[in-house]
Amino acid sequence: AQDTSVSWSIQEGAAGGSITSAGVYTAPDADGDYHIIATSNEDKTKSASAKITVAASVFTETGSLLTGRYNHTAILLPNGQVFIAGGEGIVNGVTGMVVSGAERFDPTDGTFHSDGTVERDGHTATLLANGDVLITGGSTDNRERPGAITATAELLKADTGLLEPTGNMLFARIDHTATLLEDGRVLIAGGFIMNESDLGMSATAELYDPVSGTFSQAGSMSQPRAHHAAALLSSGRVLLIGDGSAELYNPATNTFTVTSNNPASRSDVVLTTLRDGRVLIVGGGTSYIDAYPGPSELFDPVTEQFTTTGALVTPRLRHTATLLPDGTVLVAGGITGWGSGSTEATEIYDPSTGLFKPGLRLLYERSAHTATLLSDGSVLFVGGYNWGPDLLTAEIYK
Repeated sequence: AQDTSVSWSIQEGAAGGSITSAGVYTAPDADGDYHIIATSNEDKTKSASAKITVAASVFTETGSLLTGRYNHTAILLPNGQVFIAGGEGIVNGVTGMVVSGAERFDPTDGTFHSDGTVERDGHTATLLANGDVLITGGSTDNRERPGAITATAELLKADTGLLEPTGNMLFARIDHTATLLEDGRVLIAGGFIMNESDLGMSATAELYDPVSGTFSQAGSMSQPRAHHAAALLSSGRVLLIGDGSAELYNPATNTFTVTSNNPASRSDVVLTTLRDGRVLIVGGGTSYIDAYPGPSELFDPVTEQFTTTGALVTPRLRHTATLLPDGTVLVAGGITGWGSGSTEATEIYDPSTGLFKPGLRLLYERSAHTATLLSDGSVLFVGGYNWGPDLLTAEIYK
């Protein structure tokens, strides 16, 4: 039989990095142009090469927001632009008020443009399978006023670019999660809802159907949750985690089941699904105040077990963690404790070693910001808080 396999090599030798027998290339630390060669095993005279350019990553400033904000949402749209909505900022000289103007970032020229009104804080924004963006709940006024928590939802329509109302949620809620399921529905879970005359954490969950534009009741979580995190698994189930416990939602049965072991007790964690399907749990706080100092964790969806992995170089909460095209995770910004101020420190998690190493520093200290992976593999950082005025700045990591 004909041997169709190839042997891989690097023209520059070890100085050009390394490559496995399967053709998986690891770049060297030094910048430069390197050449990967594939040689036919059947006919050694036949080969092909490809040039790889290795360049150091940098943070560069881009255009400024029209309205400074933090605790907002940012969603990459199918056209490559980013829709930024809601959050808190300075309104009429008062800090911590809900921002009303939405805007859109255009990566072709690095500018922000006004894009309607989304007057919410503590809400969610979810890109649907049809390209629309579902925006749910949150507070329409100062978030400390229970009467301002809303059950309303709206859609940013992909075909018109306009915001339109859709059905209301079953409960008015804030600080909940929203996860797109494989069948196109959205799981809305937990958060704070009205409990008699005050706000309280909720175990309720509901499902949004984009076909009918309505919400219906889902099974209840095992315990009330808010400021928690959720991630879709390769099995189609959803992992929900916060404050030292976790559970799995199964859309086939519309039920929640607790995991066989528990993660460390912390709030405001950030979940990142790795290439191999495991979920990285990074950072978070103890009692919503101080950054958790212990190791990070991994959830294996096959064994349904939590195991520890490397600890952050800088413990943090209200940070971001973004899966990069090379499979590593960029952790950026956040605060280390109440009154500590935001940090510009970043670090990179390597799943192959389970370790974090210091990364480049952000151009600006920021927490409660957003980090959005753009179509070209770069990361857009928008807004945030630096223990002073809210940030108008934005920067790109590439």
